[in-house]
Amino acid sequence: MNRFVLAGFLLLAPMVARPQAPLPDDLPRSTARRHLGLFLRVDAGGGYFGTSTSSPAATNVSATGVAVPFGVAAGWAVVENFILAGDFWASVVPSPTVTAYDQGTANPRSLLAFGGLGLNLTYYFMPANVYVSVTPSAVLVGIGESSILSSSQVGFGAKLGVGMEFWTADHWGVGVAAQFFLGTNKDGNYGSEPYVWRTFGGGVALSATYN
Repeated sequence: MNRFVLAGFLLLAPMVARPQAPLPDDLPRSTARRHLGLFLRVDAGGGYFGTSTSSPAATNVSATGVAVPFGVAAGWAVVENFILAGDFWASVVPSPTVTAYDQGTANPRSLLAFGGLGLNLTYYFMPANVYVSVTPSAVLVGIGESSILSSSQVGFGAKLGVGMEFWTADHWGVGVAAQFFLGTNKDGNYGSEPYVWRTFGGGVALSATYN
């Protein structure tokens, strides 16, 4: 009898000692097509923006034109679907139309630029993969002509975006977004009463995102 008990124990022991397969709820969830971890995005597109001011002589001055916006953001998902990232963005107008004394002229040798550096906050609404983002930023506006660049003092502004992305791989997506940006800057003249430039613009951008 003891021999049969011993033989049964020897047969059952490996089965008892063998690790049990995890239940379905114990399986780790895949990170594919989810907004977790490292976040990288580049975007570029087309748009329009203008900047204007009222000089001390009460003469309205403005510069406007068709723009090329672009941006680069890098950061991390602090929780799923919520991103914090450093964001460098800018918009450039080749040959802007400059208006002063109610007369507008376009100079093909000039360049108008507006851009900023700030903290991007992005939230994704899943599973639609639609996002909203805002980037409060330190901004500059400037105009260059014949290798001479005139720029403002550093001011405050923001970039806003609403977009949708489409997964092309487990961690890569491409998308399209409507973007808007604004800023307020004192003129580069550091006199006692520098006048203020106010900038507004927007556009549509295509993006590539890793997350």
